[in-house]
Amino acid sequence: MKQVLIITNSKDLTADYIIDKYSDRVDFFRLNTDRFSDYDITITKEGAFIEYKDQTSGIYTNLCHALYFRKITLPPLDEYDKKYWNLMQREIITVIDGLAEITGNIALTRPSILRRADNKIVQLKLAKELGFNIPDSLISNSNQHASKFCSMNKRSIVKPLSVGRIIEDHKVTYIQTNEVNNNKEILGLELSPSYFQSYQEKDFEVRLTIVNGNFFGVKIVSTNKIDWRKQDAKISYSQIDVPEDVANKCIKMMNKLNINFAAFDFIVKDGKYYFLELNANGQWLWLEEKLNLGISAAIVNYLIGEDFNVK
Repeated sequence: MKQVLIITNSKDLTADYIIDKYSDRVDFFRLNTDRFSDYDITITKEGAFIEYKDQTSGIYTNLCHALYFRKITLPPLDEYDKKYWNLMQREIITVIDGLAEITGNIALTRPSILRRADNKIVQLKLAKELGFNIPDSLISNSNQHASKFCSMNKRSIVKPLSVGRIIEDHKVTYIQTNEVNNNKEILGLELSPSYFQSYQEKDFEVRLTIVNGNFFGVKIVSTNKIDWRKQDAKISYSQIDVPEDVANKCIKMMNKLNINFAAFDFIVKDGKYYFLELNANGQWLWLEEKLNLGISAAIVNYLIGEDFNVK
């Protein structure tokens, strides 16, 4: 069996799912970055060897066929002096990134590629060049410019430029898309730039997951008209085929970003698709489970080059 290194964290249910479903066909080795100290990692000019400290299993990266880079988190450093935390985290990230850059001939996806592909500024430029319909947008750290932009639109939304993750007392929360309150002054952007867009009315939204040319379109109808991911939203899902011109633009964008996996988000109004963003490492498991999609098969098929059942 071909070896695949999965770099992720111990709470990644998607990694659990893939390993459980395909371990009879693929030799997976899982590096949980939040448990970094559970491994002995040795890197020389000959390559890298990752082994569990109890020596139950290990993997040579130069013998590994492919890499699946998922969602990393860093281990807690409470037992160490705080003055060393930034240094230790940078050193750990450097090792993780290095392993992800050298492992396998095939990857979904190298960190260096992910950083560019997930950058909203890069996406905005490419979406414009490729002719996507895009809501009026502003990325800025200027309170004045943001206030002017929002005053020119009856309704505006604001969202993070990155993942919007906040960690406090080892608890993780996320800032999602919110509507701008035009009755309140916009403050505090100087060191916290944000992404503003004009509010686009919608009939529904579409999450289009593309894996190596395989399309998995999902129509999302939500009671929350700002962000369907909000906890109080009631949501229905159904499969959908996106228009050919939208699909072609998505493939062109992926080619320009050098990625083989992407989760695109669109708003649809009167049949017109508006590009919102893409996530080059987006979540997909809940859609596969709800609609019996073949996303996992397409991912594993790409990683090891074998033909599983892709619906």
